[in-house]
Amino acid sequence: MYNYYRIAELTLKSSFILCSFAAFACEPAGADVTLEKTDEIPPDGGKQISGSITHRKLSDGWFFTTRRTDEQGLYVSADYKHLRFYGAAGNELFGEAEWLIRIALECWFARWGYISLHSAAVEVEGEAFLFSGPSGIGKSTRAFAWGKALGAQLVNGDRPLIDVRNLELYGVPWDGKEKCFRNVHYPLKAICEVRRSESCYVRAMTFGQRRKLLMRQSFMPMWDTETAAIQMANIARLAAGGNLVRAFSGPSDRDAQALYDALQQHKHLKEETDMKAKAGFVLRNVVDEYILMPTGDNIGKFNGTVLLNEVSALVWEKLQNPVSRDDLLKAILDEFEVEKAVAAADLDALLEKLKGYGVIEEE
Repeated sequence: MYNYYRIAELTLKSSFILCSFAAFACEPAGADVTLEKTDEIPPDGGKQISGSITHRKLSDGWFFTTRRTDEQGLYVSADYKHLRFYGAAGNELFGEAEWLIRIALECWFARWGYISLHSAAVEVEGEAFLFSGPSGIGKSTRAFAWGKALGAQLVNGDRPLIDVRNLELYGVPWDGKEKCFRNVHYPLKAICEVRRSESCYVRAMTFGQRRKLLMRQSFMPMWDTETAAIQMANIARLAAGGNLVRAFSGPSDRDAQALYDALQQHKHLKEETDMKAKAGFVLRNVVDEYILMPTGDNIGKFNGTVLLNEVSALVWEKLQNPVSRDDLLKAILDEFEVEKAVAAADLDALLEKLKGYGVIEEE
């Protein structure tokens, strides 16, 4: 007895019931990937760690497991078409077992021109919008605000699939805390790199900025150099052909409406060069003073500390992610009551000072 699941153009034939895949169940069809049960004991030694996954290279593929246990694992063929699960207690798989299967399927998708992007995806009037960026930046918050303000429907809260060949977004049977498993697909309207801001506006990104965002946020199987190289080509193609923008906004319903209007009307500010703080420095508030201090190896390289005022501390906070000079100026004007010309002159002087200390760099 087999179970069949259809995700985008992939058909999975499984001897297990996959609990999170229920919405993707389909009629029996020719299988692109098969999943079977095995009692083959996992090999000893040779463990490598990539993020949360542990893998062992085999003569004909890999053995995937988690850092926590070897009692369950997944044998994966070199072409990701044949999967065998070890350690199943019954005919249903869920939790970490499904997570291992997801990793293998994401590799298959990469080879067929898909990117699994760390983002929250919503649909508005038949078009897909993605919110991407580092953890904690507010991707889910923006998605839910769009739901309230615009009636947007959540497609996926964590790792939706993008077909880079025709710029189509697909729901998937894996997700983060939202547990949203929707078997839908929509044309991809925009990928928004989320930035917190009191103002609401959209800035165009250079090709280099687009590619860096996608490299940081895309699934990348570094244990498999061939598939990783294909994924890098997928990223370059999406960076060149997709609508990737930097979206500055707050989390309110009004911000959601303003951001949506700017995207629909293609009101984008021009591209700007990015700056970013170098790693190895931390800002501390000590008795109402902001002190920039070196950490780790930088302690021996950096002589002393740097005192910053409240405005400079805000700039340093924004520099933790790549940001342009104009966007730093906007952040200052949003936060403090100061003339634009005065703020611009003070900002330029501060940036020169920080460059002189060697704590920031242009990207």
